[in-house]
Amino acid sequence: MRPSQGRRTKLHHSLGHYLASPLSGTVEVDEAFVGGAPKFKKGVKNKRGRGTKKPIVLVAADRNGQAKATLVPNAQGATLGPIMTEWMDPQSILITDGNRAYRKIGKTFAAHHRVNHGARQYSRPSLGAHINTVEAVNSQVERALVGVYHRLGRKHLQRYLDEILWRWNHRQPVVKVRQKSTKSGTRTVTATTWKPIPVVEQMRGLLCYAIGRQMRRTPEWGLIWP
Repeated sequence: MRPSQGRRTKLHHSLGHYLASPLSGTVEVDEAFVGGAPKFKKGVKNKRGRGTKKPIVLVAADRNGQAKATLVPNAQGATLGPIMTEWMDPQSILITDGNRAYRKIGKTFAAHHRVNHGARQYSRPSLGAHINTVEAVNSQVERALVGVYHRLGRKHLQRYLDEILWRWNHRQPVVKVRQKSTKSGTRTVTATTWKPIPVVEQMRGLLCYAIGRQMRRTPEWGLIWP
């Protein structure tokens, strides 16, 4: 086996794991209301979240670098519960905001911690509870709206989400170690950043699943197989 072949095989297995595995460990869940910011009108208050007519997206992200998102008709527990059960390992620790819809759902997982944004509570350090990760995914959707797509129509919103989440899920952690000087001396600081997997490597991982599946292009430039 050539050295590069071994490296590619390892990457293929890694990509396959990303595509197939449920979210696990600590999983943060939140809803996003996708759409352009309401235009200001004098004397009129325009709501940005709940209570608007913007499409609702359920987003879940674990702290291992993986996330899922789907368009949902409403943010009720009966709608969100089955999706979360399908997405997440039952041994996961669920972290959400104070939305009551998650209370019953949380009982189906190993633990459920909440942060109450309404009371200006954004983290609970003793429990490791915050939803910063899933909010980072939501911000990627908003940035794509501002800088790339400019408009995310409801009809094709799921396709846009799949594109954004594909990029999020195909990153690799890079650990940086540096020495920081303090009054008491020098200490070692470790930080993890996430870098995109090179596009060529992504395509290699994707196309390895095409063998024997007769993958073909569609007239709309998608991919189909039997």
